[in-house]
Amino acid sequence: MSEAKYTPEEIISRLELKPVTQYQSEIISSPLEPSVVIAGAGSGKTETMSNRVLYLVANGFVTPDQILGLTFTRKAAGELSVRIRKRLRQLAAHKDFKHITSTATSVTTYHSYAGKLLSEHAIRYGIDADAEPLGEAAIWQIASDVVRNWSDDSYRNQSAVSTVIKDLLGLSKLMLEHQVKAEDIERIGNEVLLSLQPLTGSSNAEVRDVAKAMRQRNSLLPMVEVFMQRRKAAGEFSFDDQMSLAADIAQNFEDVGVLERGKYKVVLLDEYQDTSQSQVRMLSSLYGGGHPVMAVGDPSQAIYTWRGASAGTMASFAKYFPKSVDQVGKAQFSLPTTFRNDEMILSVANRISGEIKLAGGQQVIELEARPKAGKGEVAYGIFETIDAEAQAITEYVEKNWAPNTGKTCAVLVRKRSQITAIEAALHEAGIAVEVIGIGGLIHVPEVADVVTMLKIITDPDAGSALMRHLTGPRINLGPRDIAALGTFSRERAKAMHADSKSFIKKIAAGNPEQLEADDQFAGSIIDALDEIADAKKFGFSDIGYQRLVRFASDLRRLRARAGGQITDLISEIENYLTLESEITLRDGNQSGRRHLDRFLDEAAKFERTGGTVASFLVWLDIAADAEGGLKAGAPEIRSDVVQIMTIHMAKGAEWDVVVVPGLAEGTFPGGNTGDSDNWIKNEKHVPFELRGDAHELPHFSLHGIEKNSEAAKVIKAFGKDCTNNIKMREEMRLAYVAITRAKSHLLCTTSWWRDGTQAVAPSEIFTMIAGAASGLGGLLVSDVAMPEDGAENPTIENPRSAQWPRDPLGARREAFDAGIALVNSATVHSLQESKSVEINSWIADAQALINEARTGKSETIAVALPPRLSTSTLVALHKDAQELALNIRRPMPRGQDQYSRRGTAFHLWVERQFTDAATLFGDEYLDYLDPLEEDSKLEDLKKAWLGSEYANRTPARVEVPFETTIGGILVRGRIDAIYATADGFEVVDWKTGSTKLDASAAVQLAMYRLAWAKLSGTDISKISAAFHYVPTSVTDRPADLLDEAALIALITNASKVSA
Repeated sequence: MSEAKYTPEEIISRLELKPVTQYQSEIISSPLEPSVVIAGAGSGKTETMSNRVLYLVANGFVTPDQILGLTFTRKAAGELSVRIRKRLRQLAAHKDFKHITSTATSVTTYHSYAGKLLSEHAIRYGIDADAEPLGEAAIWQIASDVVRNWSDDSYRNQSAVSTVIKDLLGLSKLMLEHQVKAEDIERIGNEVLLSLQPLTGSSNAEVRDVAKAMRQRNSLLPMVEVFMQRRKAAGEFSFDDQMSLAADIAQNFEDVGVLERGKYKVVLLDEYQDTSQSQVRMLSSLYGGGHPVMAVGDPSQAIYTWRGASAGTMASFAKYFPKSVDQVGKAQFSLPTTFRNDEMILSVANRISGEIKLAGGQQVIELEARPKAGKGEVAYGIFETIDAEAQAITEYVEKNWAPNTGKTCAVLVRKRSQITAIEAALHEAGIAVEVIGIGGLIHVPEVADVVTMLKIITDPDAGSALMRHLTGPRINLGPRDIAALGTFSRERAKAMHADSKSFIKKIAAGNPEQLEADDQFAGSIIDALDEIADAKKFGFSDIGYQRLVRFASDLRRLRARAGGQITDLISEIENYLTLESEITLRDGNQSGRRHLDRFLDEAAKFERTGGTVASFLVWLDIAADAEGGLKAGAPEIRSDVVQIMTIHMAKGAEWDVVVVPGLAEGTFPGGNTGDSDNWIKNEKHVPFELRGDAHELPHFSLHGIEKNSEAAKVIKAFGKDCTNNIKMREEMRLAYVAITRAKSHLLCTTSWWRDGTQAVAPSEIFTMIAGAASGLGGLLVSDVAMPEDGAENPTIENPRSAQWPRDPLGARREAFDAGIALVNSATVHSLQESKSVEINSWIADAQALINEARTGKSETIAVALPPRLSTSTLVALHKDAQELALNIRRPMPRGQDQYSRRGTAFHLWVERQFTDAATLFGDEYLDYLDPLEEDSKLEDLKKAWLGSEYANRTPARVEVPFETTIGGILVRGRIDAIYATADGFEVVDWKTGSTKLDASAAVQLAMYRLAWAKLSGTDISKISAAFHYVPTSVTDRPADLLDEAALIALITNASKVSA
């Protein structure tokens, strides 16, 4: 590299940016050679990487389009890309840097880059790579189909079908990731079986478990082959498939590497510690051998080994990206200064990272506080029970966070089962909560109610789900009616000879009336409900019997929808449960539906891949079990709610206040009893010696072992090694990630009594945190003494007592009854206008109810507006209310044509130009390049937009979601862009068509204008609105846009339209 004309400090000074640290400057100006940067949490790595690009471009070493930047999420890619473009534009405007004529860089995700590589070269393998990669739900459905329809009668497996599906998915993934052949797995499995055969002495469970795993893994191999062949033949590839194929192409065709190195003179790799074996293989094949590759990462945050990443990836960088003989620059740099955490939090994080280093993480660095960092607070406590712990968390949150302060707050759990108690305690205190992730969503009450109904509808044996519903607020049955229903179900089963599986055993034992507690209703109680109208009323209360008959009718109606779309059935269940009203009353219009809407989004994704309701329920169980989390992008941080998620999902984010609960043995760190990282007992793992990271993993051998008892000791020792070397080290890194999410306040808690009958000690992680915090003056919020020997769990010993059936009004019953009595005793009102504004509002409500009742008796069918509208529906209402009513009554599905797809692709492209905000679509669907991006018409749209007035202006916001209530209706939408003007703002909507829209379309702009006025607190008179027609570069600013009163009138005047 020739002599640099400008130093990093000079360039930063010209742009009037925040000065860089000595560590950053050294990295920014380093030679164009392979190097690795150990970047601590919150150490400004994005800032450093963007300044590295500025330095290289400003000094003329490369042009912007010769730099390739790769990271994992679109949010991270967007953040880096936006920052680079913005600063390059600023730099190009300076007189000393007129040589900078372009700001276009190639910053994208690892998956997007692999997808692009495939689109250009997959033809070499005769593969169609244009198909959109399948998400995890779709791949699971294919695996489920292969397992359930396996035609080999000789196949034997002692595991449940769901476990076989998970093993099939896991084994095939690892075989692809590590390039493992089936014959090698079979060979090693047979070698282990042979080594077990001559062992003397009594057999034992350890030896039998290993033999079973070897046989079952080998028997899975033909299934794996069919699973892979089926997807290959149909072009049904997952993200992992595409990455593995891209790695194969890079490794086997040298000219591909020549082409890529010619395009990209410099490569920047972000979050390198999370790269998988396939990704490392692809990148080293393309850019190894001295190419200027700078990898940035933090070995203390390597928490995705279960996804294929290797904990030692950072340490092995030089192996895959060696320097050339003439390259003598520094090979490793560090960024130890954190700009996120306050001092006390930082000290606790360093205590954890010190432990990681002792366990073999030699590249781990100790973080340093930023200049003038605050002291911060670390609170910690041991409580008696989970409920007491949840209550303390609520009190801490109330003390240190409020939705109107702009502060952010998150509760980061290790296991999703922790969510229920904490979410309930926060709700009880009136604190708004957002649970993130499908596995966590099913623990939220309203979503749990929907899942319960889905199980009742689709599974005749879902007795526990039925009990939840029958005793819940909707049916609210008491013990007398439950017992009567059980008697009817039992008698019906006897008459039909359709008893439960255990009933036959009871008959054989001579006591058919003695049923087990978990099987108290012989036959299907759900099927019995279908015939409840024929049941003898003796034993039932009158009201209970009526409720059961009504529920049986509702269930038949809902079951009729079970063969249709999953989302339609969920909507029907919502209506049946009146969840809309319940959650709106509880949380308000603005945020009440957020969890249900997220759940509907997940159902819609599953539905698009052809899934059934039954398979969706099984998938939910899989998602709930995946404690690490299914694939997801970084969360969108909100300051108006407390966000609850798993620690895995929190990676890459930060909050002012963070709570880490459940630091008990078996919870955090997790016990890992059900799915160990041990290949000799878990058939979804490939033998460690066949993996690309075999040198980092424990070695298993029975060499020299002669007795079964000796083999058992070796097997146990190997299992312990797997736990300590793999699982426990990752748990410690997970703790580091959790702690370093906190800016100023951190609360770490545990409780002696969890869910079981034995007290559970605080974990090693809690002890470390508490020890470090107490030495620094941290806040001890509780220190409950260890329970005495023989003590019982208070939650079990002294269970909560309550009246059953539960009164849904609870403490409000007395006031409610008094109100009813007052209404009953009131005199008839004339509904004549009063002098009181409040009374007049009541009169208006009464007249509306009377009119609604009269309309109901009319022969004309009235169609109610949905309680939630999109802006496009609002436009349709203005254009033709009658046609909208017909569409609401008889909705027809609309396919997405090429024009709407092109519009979607264009909007996403514009968003990438300016923002690092989360996109409208999930990472699952946008990680790869959309085929439309190669469409010449889309390219024309891009060129036209770049030539418009808006391209050279920086918007205040882009892709702004909103929801606001107008005339009692919740209206939702998303504003394309907002630009600041001399005295206010202008909202802009991009139109990818050329035809000028009619007057009704202006309703969309009116709604956007009003929404932004409310969001920003700006007077609506200072906000203008425009349609920008991209193909023609015409901007239309309609005059006389509807104000709020006119929009309310539009909705209220057409709130009921005949159809």
